[in-house]
This record gives sequence, C-alpha cells and structure tokens, in this order.
Amino acid sequence: MNERVVALDARLTRQMSVGMKTYVRELVARLPEIVPEMRFLIYSNENLAARTSNARFVPVSPAVARNGGFGEQFVYPRQLRGGGADLIHYMSVYAPRRSPQAHVYTIHDLIHLRYPSYFSWKVPPYYRLVVGPVARSARAVLTDAACTVADLQRYLGVDQTRVRVVPLGVSGAFTLDDAQRVQRAVTIRSRLGLVRPFILYAGNHRPHKNLMTLVRAWQALEAPCDLVITEDGSLGVEDAGHKAGPGQLHLTGTIDVQDLISLYAGCAATVQPSLYEGFGLSVLEAMACGAPAVVAQTPVLLEVGGDAVDTFPPTDVPALTRALTRLLSDERHAEDRRRAGRERVQHFTWDATARATADIYREMLR
Repeated sequence: MNERVVALDARLTRQMSVGMKTYVRELVARLPEIVPEMRFLIYSNENLAARTSNARFVPVSPAVARNGGFGEQFVYPRQLRGGGADLIHYMSVYAPRRSPQAHVYTIHDLIHLRYPSYFSWKVPPYYRLVVGPVARSARAVLTDAACTVADLQRYLGVDQTRVRVVPLGVSGAFTLDDAQRVQRAVTIRSRLGLVRPFILYAGNHRPHKNLMTLVRAWQALEAPCDLVITEDGSLGVEDAGHKAGPGQLHLTGTIDVQDLISLYAGCAATVQPSLYEGFGLSVLEAMACGAPAVVAQTPVLLEVGGDAVDTFPPTDVPALTRALTRLLSDERHAEDRRRAGRERVQHFTWDATARATADIYREMLR
C-alpha cells in the first residue's frame, strides 16, 4: 500500500490566539511520531522543524501567512496542490475557501458568530464567506467540546455526523508537585507584593468574560483578599475594582507563561466567570498547577471541569461570593479541590489529542 501524505496547515499568524498557536505547535510536534505510516508536509511561516524522517517543513511566504488575503485564498491553494497530499488538515479557521484536496478542518469555537458585536465588523463576513464553505466541504470538522457540535450546525450548517470532538491537552509545564507549588507561590508573592491571599483571573477582558461579576463578588468578600487580573485591564474593571473591597486589585498586564504558572500555584482560587468558552483550557492549566477552580455554569466549563470544580450561575454575584468564601475559609475543602483538579487534568493530554487526531486521518483516508 502506498504511503499516504497529510499536509498540516501550520501557519502561525498574529490573528491567532495563544491557544490556537499552542494547538498547532503541540500537534505538529507529535503527529509524525504517532503516525509513522504516514508522511507529513508541514506548511508554516515559522520553522517548525520536523524531528522524524516522515515529516518535512515547507515554508510559506508572508503573503500566504496573512489571514484572509490574496495569498491565502489564491496563492496558497496552488502551493498545497503542488505538494500532492492525500489529505489537508487546516488547523485553524483561517483557510482557503476552495481547498485543492480533501481536507479536515479544526474549529475551536464559534464565539465570533455568537457574540459578533465583541469583534471587528470584518469577522462575520469572513465566517460567512470562508469558514462556512470550508466547514461544509470538509470530510470532518474537529472541535474541542461536545457542546460546540450544535453550534456548528446552527451557525454554519455543518452536518453533525461529520463533526469529531477532540479535547485539548495540558502542557507538562503546568504540572507542579506540592514543593514546586509552594516555592513558586513564595516567589511570585514577593515579586508582586502580594501579602494577602489572592483570587486569580487569567484571560482577556472581552465582555463575554463577565469580569464585572467576579469584581463584585470579590468586593463582597469579608475575609481580607486581593484580586489579581492578568492581561491588559479594561477601564470598567479598573474603575470598579478600586472601590471598597477586601483587599487590593492588581492588574498585571501581559505576563509570560512562567509567571502565569506561579500565579496559579500561589492563588487561593482561580475563577473563570465566562458566559461562553470554546474549551476552557485555562481551567485545566490552573488545576494542573494545584489551583482550586471556580467556574461559571456554562456548558463547556462544566464539561471540562467535571466534578473537580466549584460552580455558580454566571451572573449570580452572591453565589460566586459564597463559593470563594468557602475556599478561603475551609482549607479541607480547598485541598479536596486541589486533589480533584490534579486527577481531572490527567484525562487531558496533548498525546491523547494527537492520537485522536491521527485516528481521524486514518478514518478519512480509508
């Protein structure tokens, strides 16, 4: 039997989120080794060097790496066709409208269609003119969570029988033992001047993240406690956060991964109050670091967190305050959440994500 060739669209562009880029890098690093019977062509604007003999890096031009432009839509298909792959995996929503070969397509979520007012006016037309046609013509659409399957049919008209749910993984860098957690907690507290217990939110500040619910719940706490919010702060959060509360609001701005891990290690609790998530990878990363997690009762956060997280109705400020109060005052419960979280994340590894993806390739190439 002839060796089958899979092209990986591994372009990494400024429009892609950190999570999307992580997905691409983690799979590109694993798939050739996991599927030795196939040959891989890795198309990228970054040198994602292949570590196995069955993978070859294929550079793309800056024009091809520009999402939505002429290069992506007209030059790139010719380059892909010349590679002669049996199957193309478009690893993000940015893809040529007319694929030159059979393809599978990863769509992490449809937040741009569910909440279009939160994004540039250019985004909905791109989904209508490009993402929809690519998804409907795909042999399979890969998505992170079961709750996204209905969205794919509702917003893009994708037949649910062609959707494959492939959960994401957690990098080993986020896995800390107790000694590592304590040491990182001491270091980050000293550097940021955190003298009180602190609640952590890690993520962007778009409206669907529902940060004001978190700020108000924190302000209602009676026990002394700081609130740490990463990434660039919005004026609304900053203004509200500096009103009377049980401690100090810290807006860190953008931080690197190592500082994020240390904040997870040192926090009394991490909160994800979002009204909508594609997967909730940050919750898993927090639990891997030993942070007790409190999440809004939205479908994907419940799906990912399982019974290892405390939950609250998304806009119920008193309920979130009660959940945080319990974690701050009941060390036995907090330790139970840490243990449950570490057990939960063992079900989410990038090796498992890569193996499930490889099985889809095999299925599509039969």
